[in-house]
Amino acid sequence: FSNATSQFSNTSFPNPGAFRLAGGYNITPMFAVEAGYAMIGDSKITSVAGAATVTETLKTSSLQVAGVANYAINDAFGVFGKLGFANTKVDYTASVVGGTFVAGVVTAASGSKTNLTFGLGGQYNINKQFAIRAQYEDLGKVTLGGGAGDIGIKMVSIGGAYNF
Repeated sequence: FSNATSQFSNTSFPNPGAFRLAGGYNITPMFAVEAGYAMIGDSKITSVAGAATVTETLKTSSLQVAGVANYAINDAFGVFGKLGFANTKVDYTASVVGGTFVAGVVTAASGSKTNLTFGLGGQYNINKQFAIRAQYEDLGKVTLGGGAGDIGIKMVSIGGAYNF
């Protein structure tokens, strides 16, 4: 996450893990299309002030579709670039235990936006069917309601690919 900080302190939300499932079709050896869904784990900040404990949570998910340009360096290694669209949703909640919020505190906000997305990566082909991929994807920014601001979402991942 970028520009995702607590409204109660200057603490940034930690980067959570994510699970992404995608499928695609190789139109040619150099061009493919891909669609995917990412469930990005909850990111939480807990603040303590006196007897009150405040927990803030970001929940994020994204649906993507992209064109993928592939370049084989040799039989084992290749690189790729992606360009497409991502519809990303972010939900923010804040809860308090042992106290109450003052007026003006945002306790819930959400936003959803379709952005241009891009990515870069590399692939190691174990054989003709299995490969290991590493990639970086920028899913754009989502504006949360309630004045919570714009949150940028980027993913770095390592995964596997299976070719039919």
